[in-house]
Amino acid sequence: MGYDFSGIVTSFEVMKRLKGQYASAKIIPLYKELMVIPLTDELYDEINMNKGTTICNYDYLTDTISSYCREISKFGLVAYIEAEYFGGTGSQNAVVWDSGQVIFEKTLSQSAINRSLEILGVHKVQGKDEFDTVGLGRHREIEDWE
Repeated sequence: MGYDFSGIVTSFEVMKRLKGQYASAKIIPLYKELMVIPLTDELYDEINMNKGTTICNYDYLTDTISSYCREISKFGLVAYIEAEYFGGTGSQNAVVWDSGQVIFEKTLSQSAINRSLEILGVHKVQGKDEFDTVGLGRHREIEDWE
């Protein structure tokens, strides 16, 4: 069984300032004040408009998506996360922006998402890591988040 996810995680406060910018964006409550915007095929195409160039070591993060995250981080912390696993093999990538600057980045790692969630203020509950605390494992495919 596999797991495939990519998306933007930020606070409700940041999202309400940007509501409606992309028609295909699905804003889903994740944990406490955090929201996730799954990077579906439709949203990927809408943001990139066939112009985005994929950033090294990432599967879906493009320069266009990175610019969008950098811009919205002027309102608060923003993380882009992606993970792909199949049969227990795979990796995670994450980058966090604050005030237009990258403050954390880790690629091809087993802990990138947990660390980025920790920076966004997630405190893991007993017996779970940050990933499980916020419920990122509730769906195995990106399309299931819609």
